[in-house]
Amino acid sequence: MLTIQRLYIKEFLKVLIILGLGMSAVFSIINLIDKIDEFMPHKPPLVLLFYYAVLSIPGYAHYLLPMAILLSSLFVFSQAIKRREIIAIKTSGGKMRSILLPFVAGGIILTFSGLILGEVIIPATSKKIHDITDRIKKKKKEFTFKEGTMYMRGRDGSVISIALYMPEKNISTGISIYKFNAEGLKERIDAEVAEWEGKIWKLKKVSVHDIASGEIKTLKETTYHDMESPKIFQENIWKEEMSLPEMIRYQKRLNEAGSKNSKMTVDISSRLSYPLINLFMLLLGISLSMGDFIEQHLLKIIALHNTKERTGNSIISAGLGLFISAVYWLGYSFFLSLGYTGAIPPLVAPWLVPLVFAVFSVYLYRQIPE
Repeated sequence: MLTIQRLYIKEFLKVLIILGLGMSAVFSIINLIDKIDEFMPHKPPLVLLFYYAVLSIPGYAHYLLPMAILLSSLFVFSQAIKRREIIAIKTSGGKMRSILLPFVAGGIILTFSGLILGEVIIPATSKKIHDITDRIKKKKKEFTFKEGTMYMRGRDGSVISIALYMPEKNISTGISIYKFNAEGLKERIDAEVAEWEGKIWKLKKVSVHDIASGEIKTLKETTYHDMESPKIFQENIWKEEMSLPEMIRYQKRLNEAGSKNSKMTVDISSRLSYPLINLFMLLLGISLSMGDFIEQHLLKIIALHNTKERTGNSIISAGLGLFISAVYWLGYSFFLSLGYTGAIPPLVAPWLVPLVFAVFSVYLYRQIPE
């Protein structure tokens, strides 16, 4: 690797770390401030608030990484143009796309880093964040969820096991309710299906086991008032806590139960499509810096005082990067919402905007003059 390549990579990584971690930390603090009214009545220790803020950083870093990559590449290479370094490289016979090859490899590495961040680090930190939230609010964890199987505590103190919850239909299957008294297990209620009807759960194909007498009573249907409404399921099924394999297994179970959850399909597909944009944001930042757009503006700035030159250059790069990032996020979110509603195929929705950016960035990269 040439010395100039090492210098550019070092500068890019330095700016990327400062921008990525800096913006993530700011958003994490803003989130904590937003939650402070909710937390302060419980008088939480400062250390828990600190852990909450720190553990929130990876989640924000994941979503801000494409913008940080774009801004970093725009800044580094527009500065190189301003300092006439690119002209010197071309004059000495250097081939620009050859010089930039390590950045293409770096973009691939950043894509895999984003995937690891979303699939390994964020699920782990999200679970810890919710545990800390429960500790701050002094709440016992009364709900666990894994791949559609749930365990929760009923309002009457019973323990409820749900083999599969289907959110689109507000239906649960494979329900077992364990009721206790002072002597231990008093009764077990098994139901094939539970449907939410207004304010109660209606259990169907029910068998009631009286533990003391050993009697088993069967019912076509009955109501149960002590299981929480579907709202608690929707609030507590945190998709960010599930890894991609867990989401795929959960969706498979839903499909086998006859529940086609388009939202789950969109979420699974987006787990793969979102990190891919890291590579193309890097190519886009390099291509725009090397192209005519920034160069024309820099020629206007170049005659100004050095301080104004640096300021103007930074403002152009930052403004362009923020604008492109906003366009990407708005477009990406818009097509995700279309996928959620079924207006476009759920499997396709998360890929449309990344593919448009991919084609555009590759085209511009190939137009970089040698």
